[in-house]
This record gives sequence, structure tokens and C-alpha cells, in this order.
Amino acid sequence: MRRTFLFFAVLVASTTAVGQIGRAQQPAPSAPSAGQTAAPARGRGTPPAPVFTLPDHFLTWRLLPNEKAYEGIDGRHLLQYVGDLSAMSRRYRDAGHPQFWGRIIGSSADQEGAQWLMTQMTHIGLTDVHMDPIDLAPQWFPQSWELMASDGGKTLRLDTAQPAYTTPGTPDAGVDLEVVYVGLGSEADLIGRDLRGKAVLIFSNPMPGSWRHTSTQEATMADDGTRTTWLQLAEKRGAAAIICSIQLPGNLRTQLYPTGTRVPTFSMGMKDGMDLRDMIAHAPAGRPVHLKLRMDVKQIPGLKSGTVWGTLKGTTDENIYVEAHRDGWFESATDNASGVATLLGIAEYFAKVPIAQRRRTIIFVGTSGHHNSGPNSAAWLAEHHAELFRKTALLINAEHTAAAQPELLGEAIRLVNTEAGFLWYGGGNQRPKLQAAAIRAFEQFGVPIYAEPENSVPGGEASRLAAFVPAVQASNYNMYFHSDAETPATVPAPGLAATTRAYVRIIEDVNALELKDLQLPEPAAPTARQQQ
Repeated sequence: MRRTFLFFAVLVASTTAVGQIGRAQQPAPSAPSAGQTAAPARGRGTPPAPVFTLPDHFLTWRLLPNEKAYEGIDGRHLLQYVGDLSAMSRRYRDAGHPQFWGRIIGSSADQEGAQWLMTQMTHIGLTDVHMDPIDLAPQWFPQSWELMASDGGKTLRLDTAQPAYTTPGTPDAGVDLEVVYVGLGSEADLIGRDLRGKAVLIFSNPMPGSWRHTSTQEATMADDGTRTTWLQLAEKRGAAAIICSIQLPGNLRTQLYPTGTRVPTFSMGMKDGMDLRDMIAHAPAGRPVHLKLRMDVKQIPGLKSGTVWGTLKGTTDENIYVEAHRDGWFESATDNASGVATLLGIAEYFAKVPIAQRRRTIIFVGTSGHHNSGPNSAAWLAEHHAELFRKTALLINAEHTAAAQPELLGEAIRLVNTEAGFLWYGGGNQRPKLQAAAIRAFEQFGVPIYAEPENSVPGGEASRLAAFVPAVQASNYNMYFHSDAETPATVPAPGLAATTRAYVRIIEDVNALELKDLQLPEPAAPTARQQQ
């Protein structure tokens, strides 16, 4: 067989700390004693105890003898970059930001990440390493929040509640609201329900194979084409606050993008949601559960971010861009520490290639990111596309480049010791040579892709640029996306190596193609008739 998987079947009897990812495995739960029966998990328990450490046993894709040139792209080395970036997030959290944390645009972690990336670029040997500053609009920063439910006797602190991005705060004294449970929050669930002035608890089911959930994706459609999600529907029916319990086993904290609601809106873990639902179900007659909710939100002016640049000169005036966004919520190991690690891995590889063998200049861009309300690097790149990409043969968007495969098994999420599948785009059917090169490279190095490419880049930084430049992107979006479970332990080192090697091979193949095989004419401006 041309390819074989290498799997070390070593069973580790004791829990082993994984130093390079900055987080130790949790101790195994104690087994029930004789005569006891383990309580059903219902999202509140843990899966069976592991017998080996997952990061040490991810399946490895072997290189053939004629592929030794790619051996220097080492996944464990790249995983150290992921650990460095995740550690920045934790430092920001531990420096007085215990609730809203990560490598957030405009924060000290953002600045630390930019300086770190410039240091790495310089060490690798890139030239013209610098940062173009970005003056940010006032940025949404929740300072603190607290949600406490009570049935008049018992209290329940909802620690995994996380405000949706741009959600409004409360008065300084907070609010005290009756809580109602409305199932999925659909129109059928709300028949005969009075939500006016109440806090609404919605259970949001994850959509298979996706980071999306029913409360934000399912919607009613008006005759004019506008859509109203279940979260927005609750607000329309008079809800004063909305809590969306995402039904993924455990108790994840998840950061939602703007939900389009104008009342305090939160995501919450499954365990906290079930506990609150049980409290509602068993509340004494005539004493409905109340929620005390307080959240302090500020719009912070005067913050800055930046776009980090580094260059490897080639022998012509044509170029290739490799970009990765630096920001992320929580530790954001896949989104997007993995992409930054891949960017650096590509730079390391080509920095060792003699300049005489580099046909095109490679420009590396560490963007500010897009988890904010603008402006940001992506908007600037799109605005200046005509001058930037006039002689560009390829743009690689290194975004979410490695993630372990999560499986939803009963009442637990388990990670498989292999890579998750990637949404991908290889320039589209109008660029058959580029698409063929992408498929060939992904298969060569074991990047798991679907048979169906996306119609354009699958989200992120390059979504505004694909119309102007030949773009390639393979990205994973999984159950842990934008949650506090997206740690370096969920990023397989062999996966980092695989995607980075594939991108390197695509660049090599593209350097054998002419611009006419890659670039397309700019879309024609719409006519007056088309604009009507």
C-alpha cells in the first residue's frame, strides 16, 4: 500500500502532563463503589476514563522516500506555536479578565501576539517585518456579568453563561426577571406563551457536523425575505433577556457572534441549562423561578490593532500571499492559533529555499482578525485589492488548519485520534489547474476533505478577497468552535504538519503555472438595469 497509518498502541496507565500544550489531562473520575449505579450523564457527567494521552497517539501520515523534502515540516514543532498563542490568551484571562478573554482585538493579548509574530518572522529570516497600525472603532468589552437563578429556596449560579457579541448590558443594579422555559423557542413552542418582561430559556440543538445551532440558524421567513431566528423571535414576543443553552454534552462556554437581538442575550452550557430547566420544573406552586441578571458592558474607544507583514523575496515581480488571523476567543487553539502556526511553518520551509529557486515573492500577513465590529485587516485588504493583487498568483488563507475529530456519542463528546474533515476551496471550477493542484496536495499529505468543494472560501479572512485573487483554503469548524474547550489538546500535531505540507506543495505547483492560468477578469460592474 502506498500509504499506511502509524499508530503506537502504547497504553499509558497514568495521567501524563502534556507540557508543550500548557494543560494537564484531568484526573479520571472515581468509579462507583459496589452496589452503586453510576448516574446517567445527561450532559453532567464525563466519558469513560482514557488509557492513553490523545496528543501522543494521533495517527501519523508517513512520507514516502521521495517526499523527504517535507520532513522538516514537523507538527510537534508547529504545535509549540499553538501553545505559545494559547498561553497569551490565558495570561490575559489571569490578568484580571476572567470572563471575557482570549486574544481579543484591541486587547493587550492582541498586542502581545503581534509582537510575538514579528519576532518569529524575523527569526525565520523574513524581510521588511513590520506592523501597520489600525485605529479601531469603539470596541464592545463586557466588564463583568452574573446570572443567579432562585426558586425562593435554592439558588443556582449560571457560571457558563456567556454574553453574545455586542449584546447590551443591564442597569447598574441589574434586573430581576421571572424565567420561562420555551423548548427550542420555535413558533410552535411559543403558542400561548407570554414572554413579556421575562427571561427566556431556550435549548439550542447543534446542527450535525457544524458549529451552528438551531436557535441562531432556524428562522421564520417573511414575505419580503427577511428572516427571524428563534432568538430574535423571543425578543419580538417581549422577552427582556434570553438564555440559549447549547445542547452539547458537558458545560461549555461558547461565544456567539452578534445575534441581532437588542436585549441581554447569553449562550450557556448544557449542564447549566438542564439544571435551570429542572429548577423551573420543580419550583413551588405560585413561586416561579427568578433570574437576577447583572452585566456591565462598555464600548472602549481609542484601541489599536494592526496588520503584521513579512516578506521572502523571489526572482520576479509576481507574488503569493499567505495570511492567517491572529485573534480568537478563549484559547482559540484551532481558530486560529493553528493557522498562525501553519503560516510560520510555510515561512520556515521557503526561507531555506535559495532565492534563485523562489520564482515569486511570498508575502506573509498576520491579520488583526475578524471577531470584532471593525475596522480590521480584512476590510483594508479588500479595499486595496487592486494594488495588492495585481500580480498575485495565489492567496492561501491559513485558517483553522488542524483539529481532532469530535464525535457526539450518547451523552458525551469524544475526540478521535485523527483529523476532522475540512471544508475547502481551491479556486473554483474556473481555475481547473489550481483546483487540481489543491486536491492533489491534500490527498498526498492526508488532509481529509469532502468531495464537494465550497462555492467560495469557507468563511474567515479571505471571504472578501476570493473574487479578486486565486485563493485556496481548507478549514475545520467543529463542535468546540468558539468555546473554552478549543484548547491545544484538541489540535493534532500530525494534522498541523499535513495541512502545512499540502500548502507548501500547492505553492510549489502554482509556481510552475502562469498568471493567465490563475487570475480571472474582475467581475464587471453592474449595469443600471441590474442595479434596479
